[in-house]
Amino acid sequence: MSWNGKNFNRPLIMLDYAFVQDVIEKNAYEPDEDVESLIYEHMTSEKLILLLRSKGMLKEACDFMSYCINRRVGVWWAYSCVEAVNLEIEEQKKICPLSEQEQFKKEAKEKIADLADKSEINEILAKLKISREKFISDMETLAGPKITDSKNPLFQVQEAIREKQEQQNIKSTIEEMENALNNAPPEKLSKAKRIIEKAFLTYEQKNGIHPLEQLKNEIKKSICPEPLPENTELRDKYVNAIKGRCQEVKDFIKKTVNETFPLKISGMPKKMSPKRAQDAMFAIKRWVLTPTDENGRTAFLLGKKICNTPEGLCAVSSFWAGTDLVPEQKEKVFAPPGLLANGLRNVIFMCAKKRGGSKSYDERYEEYFNIGIDCLTGVRTWDKEWKKKTPTVKGKLNDELDSKSGFGRH
Repeated sequence: MSWNGKNFNRPLIMLDYAFVQDVIEKNAYEPDEDVESLIYEHMTSEKLILLLRSKGMLKEACDFMSYCINRRVGVWWAYSCVEAVNLEIEEQKKICPLSEQEQFKKEAKEKIADLADKSEINEILAKLKISREKFISDMETLAGPKITDSKNPLFQVQEAIREKQEQQNIKSTIEEMENALNNAPPEKLSKAKRIIEKAFLTYEQKNGIHPLEQLKNEIKKSICPEPLPENTELRDKYVNAIKGRCQEVKDFIKKTVNETFPLKISGMPKKMSPKRAQDAMFAIKRWVLTPTDENGRTAFLLGKKICNTPEGLCAVSSFWAGTDLVPEQKEKVFAPPGLLANGLRNVIFMCAKKRGGSKSYDERYEEYFNIGIDCLTGVRTWDKEWKKKTPTVKGKLNDELDSKSGFGRH
């Protein structure tokens, strides 16, 4: 592989477009917002591929490569990805030879057993119970005799509660004093108020604050401590654990039911037969070796019947790669810009999403990116791959598989 984790140690010689701007203007490439923000003026295609790879944006890198790769080499790359995913699924079946229904039952039983395991939730509940019992015990301690040990974590809490109670007692005393003043002779009360107000005014002018306001602030500061924060960590953890289990069930149902029990609606494409897939792959191989209009049209006719599969779409893409669309006319007409690239990127996407096998979606994209770089650098060629292989299809057609213009020949 020419990718060493930081750079390409071989040039990407199989690019049709050396600069990103050319890919946008000449091959209808429309970058996503995330990719567009990385592009700068006069940026080379190789630099963008390198940058996307270094950021782990493998799908975006493969999508861009579909637009800038040489058309014939691009079909060869897509063909190699289809072969890779089919080989992966075949190898996995040897390890686990279960049918789709049997595999679903096995996965369902494992998932049910996993969801039935309440050990995690029970552990949280046990902690909640201990926390609740501790809370009750603390409340009883606070309501009991005065705590004398200042190191006791409840010492300050009890002090705050007792001060609050004292505040209530002070309030009652003030109310009694106010009642007594209200019953005093009006003329004496008025004279006393004038004296007090004059004293208060003098104090305020000297200190900048009304004495009663100052007293109120000091009382608040001494008897109203900061509110204790509520500890909701365990409760939140328990709720999140329940929500997580519910989401797991939803995700499992969504992932498996639609795949295992597909809707049977009239008009929907039937399941592809292995022979049709083999025929399409053979047609692609024949076109890659000898990219004539005739081979392109043959690939199209075989691929369009199963174009909802990687094999079928790859065959149709080989038709878009350079076949004359209107052979009966004198002037040749080829596929519009971007059509082939769209086909290639979707073939690779379908391979990454294909059911079965042992690799994840991300692992497959990494593999297909590596295959693509090897194709772009000329490390992986059809001459090398097919030179010593025994033909899978016997008969007259094998005589037509000799390449007239090989990729990687010396």
